Amino acid sequence: MSRAPIKVDEQTKERIRYLAALIDTTQADVVERAVREYVIRHADLIDKGIDHARSVLKAGETAIAAHLLDIPTDAIRRVAGGQWSATAPQA
Repeated sequence: MSRAPIKVDEQTKERIRYLAALIDTTQADVVERAVREYVIRHADLIDKGIDHARSVLKAGETAIAAHLLDIPTDAIRRVAGGQWSATAPQA
């Protein structure tokens, strides 16, 4: 498995370092366990995020662009000159 550094503030880094030393494990293991526990404890938030992503995708290209840029869909339509539809593309 490939490992890559993550950026956290110095206080969080220090907490991870201490926890790893206290439970005699690696810092990576502390972070992996924390993420695993977060996913379990906050499954409802993750489900809401997935539902929101589905609704944005279902709404079509204009809604996707508006969501990614954090601007109203009307602004996307105005800039795109009407070339993007307000609804999802037909299959």
